[in-house]
Amino acid sequence: MINRILVASDLSSRSDRAVERAVQLAQEHGGKIILMHVVDEDLPATVVARMRQTAGEVLGAVAQSEHAPESTEIVVETGDPVLTIAEMAEALDVDLVVLGVHKPRPFWDMFSGTTMERLVRALHRPVLLVQGPVTGPYTSVLCGIDLSPSCLAAGRTALSLAPKAKVATFHAVHVPYQGMIARDASEKQLAPFVKDARARLDGWWDSAAIPAGLPKPEVTPASVHDAHAAAMTQSGADLFALGAHGRMPLSPSLLGGFTEEQIRDPQSDLLVVRG
Repeated sequence: MINRILVASDLSSRSDRAVERAVQLAQEHGGKIILMHVVDEDLPATVVARMRQTAGEVLGAVAQSEHAPESTEIVVETGDPVLTIAEMAEALDVDLVVLGVHKPRPFWDMFSGTTMERLVRALHRPVLLVQGPVTGPYTSVLCGIDLSPSCLAAGRTALSLAPKAKVATFHAVHVPYQGMIARDASEKQLAPFVKDARARLDGWWDSAAIPAGLPKPEVTPASVHDAHAAAMTQSGADLFALGAHGRMPLSPSLLGGFTEEQIRDPQSDLLVVRG
């Protein structure tokens, strides 16, 4: 159930769609919205006071709109945005954190990662990154299946978030040295890899706690990027759900490279869940 939704707004146009989606989800699920803005603690005190007042007025106008639930709560805090949002999500025991797309900063993002990446690392709650316009409930959901607990958590959350949506899945299988082993990518050349992958998928599917309503994917012998692109085109998904994890024990991101790429440049709304 999606009962408590925390939507973090930086008061920019990038956050408008996030607020609109949070309102839509609250209406669909009968949930409560917490509208939050964090003022950077490093700013001068006079600037902080002025920005807190402005934030309260802007969020107050949103809360008073006819579409927002009557129980909508406003929270304006001063501190480090990432840590403050993460702490608030835990303190309020929210079911979902909703964010807008990040502002591209190519040079800085190269070294520090985007704010969205740092938020997902810090949060232990499902995160919805809103990219597309909000025209109603989600109609089509795509879930990436990589045989991990996090992908199951993502699928379970997506089914709860969009109970009326059509759900599709995909499972990409990397063929090592494909240029030498299966240069022509013929069905015969790829068959041994597909057979092995299908056996592993079948065994995992039979033993894992698969959420009801999550369809079993076909094995796609392609990179995760190509498999994802093809599945998005075929499904027409307006929400992509994936589990966040790092495959290496000492992974600095705890997200995985593909997840980081999706957060930086989402092709649709993106649901990220850490298992």
